[in-house]
Amino acid sequence: MYWIRVPLWCASLACFYVVFAVRPHSLPLTILLLLLFVLLPSFAEGYAQRRRQKDWYGQFGSTDALRSIVTDEAELRRIRDEKGLLVAARRFRRQFPRCPLPEALKLVQSL
Repeated sequence: MYWIRVPLWCASLACFYVVFAVRPHSLPLTILLLLLFVLLPSFAEGYAQRRRQKDWYGQFGSTDALRSIVTDEAELRRIRDEKGLLVAARRFRRQFPRCPLPEALKLVQSL
């Protein structure tokens, strides 16, 4: 996953260096470099996020598969009833931090 992120971050830092160290005298070039400085890391992190979600959904394709890894359903139900749905979903995500929030909410609702 790092093969695309590292070069994009390095290119972004190179754009930042060129803008402030070399000081191009062309305004369009400066604007382009600043845009690249912002957009390249955004693309890199967006790619990483999509890859993590794809891996998660590949491992747990349905709510039933996700429910099979839950070890303390009674505790999650108790927390959901006493403190609310979001608190119970956060509790579940502490155990499984890569679980997307919408999936954690669906799971806690279905308990």
